[in-house]
Amino acid sequence: MLNKTKEVIASAKSRMNNVVVIVCACAMLIVTTISGIGAIDQLDYFTPIVSIKFKDGVGSKKDYQVRQDKVTNVLKELDVSLNAKDKMNMSKNEIVENEDYLQITRVTTKKVKKTQSINFKTIYKGAKKWGSTVVQKGKKGKLEKTYLVTYENNKQVSKKQISSKVVKKAVNKIIRRDKIAKGTTFTGRLTTYGGDCRGCSGLSASGVKLSAKTGVNGSKSPYLKYKGKKYYCIAADRSIPFGTIIEISNHNLKLPKKILAIVVDRGGAIKGRKIDIFNGSERRRQYFKSNSTNSAKFKIVKMGSGKANFWKK
Repeated sequence: MLNKTKEVIASAKSRMNNVVVIVCACAMLIVTTISGIGAIDQLDYFTPIVSIKFKDGVGSKKDYQVRQDKVTNVLKELDVSLNAKDKMNMSKNEIVENEDYLQITRVTTKKVKKTQSINFKTIYKGAKKWGSTVVQKGKKGKLEKTYLVTYENNKQVSKKQISSKVVKKAVNKIIRRDKIAKGTTFTGRLTTYGGDCRGCSGLSASGVKLSAKTGVNGSKSPYLKYKGKKYYCIAADRSIPFGTIIEISNHNLKLPKKILAIVVDRGGAIKGRKIDIFNGSERRRQYFKSNSTNSAKFKIVKMGSGKANFWKK
């Protein structure tokens, strides 16, 4: 531009030199002014580039160069979208600076259902003289609970119950505790006695021979044969009829875990939940080793007729 102006001035006639100089100077001033304004406008619209570190959820931390702008616009530049519950370590309207670390925590929720059992209640009916007869078995119910589980970057951070419902009702256990009957169970004291005990005559209250020498009815054993089966002989409370068959467990006898015995005798000290089992002789011999116990378990298998001579049939 200056060279061109000089040529114009040189070619002008002398009398016009002053005018041309003034005009050229004005033109140069205008051009310079216009150029300056354009440069200022370019500076106003210039956006610097900044280096940042960015991590999205469980992804790895990476380096990026982005235009310096609000966090929201930087995410658009990175083509990253946010869900409603996601979290960030910077405000969306905050301007990203050089070397900033932008981190997104991805938040997700899931409904989880779990089932747990409902314990049944035990209801007792009747008196409490004897143990118990189960007239209705108890059954556990089922309860379904629904939880809202929240995860941050796939790690559980909270668990909240949002609903529950019974999917299966529990059935109560009903136990009748009254007079002795088939199925009645009770816990009591178990002892042993022999045919030569003090005050014993060798004959049971129902007429069965209980000898210290010859055993039950001369069989040289502790068994009474009744209707093709063998039973141990026991003395029981008067409320339990003769001929009643009782299953005995949790005993201290050197016998199988469960044995069957039949009521053939009584005794002055045999009352309530106490049972005495015949074991040959108290002084010279025994058919099995034994120790008394207060925690034997008894179950009525079959009720007897109560007749003293039941075993003769």
